[in-house]
Amino acid sequence: MPERMPINPAGINSNLALSPGVRVGDLLFVSGSVAVDGNGNLVGAGDCEAQTRQVMSNIRTIVEAAGAGMQDAVKITCFLTDVNNYSSYSKIRGETWPSSPPASSTVIVAGLVRPEYLVEVEAVVRVPG
Repeated sequence: MPERMPINPAGINSNLALSPGVRVGDLLFVSGSVAVDGNGNLVGAGDCEAQTRQVMSNIRTIVEAAGAGMQDAVKITCFLTDVNNYSSYSKIRGETWPSSPPASSTVIVAGLVRPEYLVEVEAVVRVPG
C-alpha cells in the first residue's frame, strides 16, 4: 500500500485538525478549501466570485506543493450556500480550467463551518509520475 503523505504548504492557513492535502501514491486528495488567506483572514466577504478566486488559489498552492498542476485535477466537488451564487462560482471554475475541466459536482448546502463562507471546494488530483 502506498505511503500516506500530508501536504502542508506555506501560504495555506493551517488547521491542526486536518491536512490541506494528502497524497497516496499518484493521487492527491485536497481538503475542502474556503476563502481564507495564509493568515486565516476571510477574502471577499459577501462576494462569491472573490471567494471562489481565493479558494482556487488555495487549491493551486496545495496542488503545486504536491508536484502537480491544476490541469491534473480529475474531480472537484463544490459546496455553495446559495444557488444564486452558482454563476459566479461557475465563471471562476471556467477560468481555472478553460479546457479539459475535471469531473465536477456542485451541492447546495444550508451552511458551511462559518456563516460568512459562501463556497467550499475539494479536489482529487492525479500527480504525474
